Amino acid sequence: MLLTLTNTQPPATDLGFLLHKHPDRAQRYNLSFGAAHVFYPEAGEARCTACLLVDVD
Repeated sequence: MLLTLTNTQPPATDLGFLLHKHPDRAQRYNLSFGAAHVFYPEAGEARCTACLLVDVD
């Protein structure tokens, strides 16, 4: 499953502050049923996108 959130209101990188995740770091969390990955494919002042990828075993 892939979930994306995009913010286009300047400063768009405030999305990382709201999610408590740094846009320059990809993070992985092991879960009982697989893994969750959080990453930012696009992080700029005008537009920022955060993705949550859930990998189910």
